Amino acid sequence: MATDLFDHLAEDHIPEPPDSFDQEFHARLNRTLLTVQTFEMCIRALPWLLRYFSQAVVGALHFTMTGQYEQIDKRKLK
Repeated sequence: MATDLFDHLAEDHIPEPPDSFDQEFHARLNRTLLTVQTFEMCIRALPWLLRYFSQAVVGALHFTMTGQYEQIDKRKLK
């Protein structure tokens, strides 16, 4: 039975894809990739960036106001 199906499909005429088929596919793929990459950046990179960048900004403000670097307690680093 499977052979009959394949023989039948081999005899059927399959039209060629339209000329704009690749452009439409790439446009949809690009939108999807942009959405996924933006989502990943917001979920993964943005919290990391905010954490470390805010530490640098606070340290710079502290140094500007006091003229001294913030003392880091080495016990907290462990």
